Amino acid sequence: MDLGHYVTSIVLSLAIGLAGFVAAYKIFDWLTPGVNFSDQINADNRAVAIFLAGLFIGLGLLLGNAVK
Repeated sequence: MDLGHYVTSIVLSLAIGLAGFVAAYKIFDWLTPGVNFSDQINADNRAVAIFLAGLFIGLGLLLGNAVK
């Protein structure tokens, strides 16, 4: 296959992955109205930071396998 096909595939997978991350974060933020994640991270709440890191790693594994 040619280079253009690979580049198109990579860009499309990147767009789908980023859209999935943003959508999942917004849905999770909507489901937890009592927690403002940006304020908690700015207040150096490491538990929230570790939780969000785990969420993003899990989403990355899930979306990576789904896009493949």
